[in-house]
Amino acid sequence: MALLAGIALDQHVLGAVVYLVGAWIGGGIAVLAPRWSDRTLQDERDYELHNRASGLLVGLAMGFGLSVLPVLYVLDAGGTVEITGIVSGVVITLSALFLLYGVCFGIVKRRT
Repeated sequence: MALLAGIALDQHVLGAVVYLVGAWIGGGIAVLAPRWSDRTLQDERDYELHNRASGLLVGLAMGFGLSVLPVLYVLDAGGTVEITGIVSGVVITLSALFLLYGVCFGIVKRRT
């Protein structure tokens, strides 16, 4: 919200700083709360939901990427559409996501 407010008020840097501080504080609480608490904050059902949601996210992104991106490159080669910087950024982001997922999957699999 701070980022959008900063953009709306033409205070981009202030909005970004407030956003990042909030994100780091919230992320720190999310990571440290299970260590501070004596109570169980998550159980097997939460882990199963997390695994299903993660798999769904990666599957949808992969399905989108595999079905849409090659078509865009063919249309760009034919001169029908032009791949802009935004589309290139999406391609790079999705590629990095899948590479990172593969690395994380390999680490987790190797540890178990």
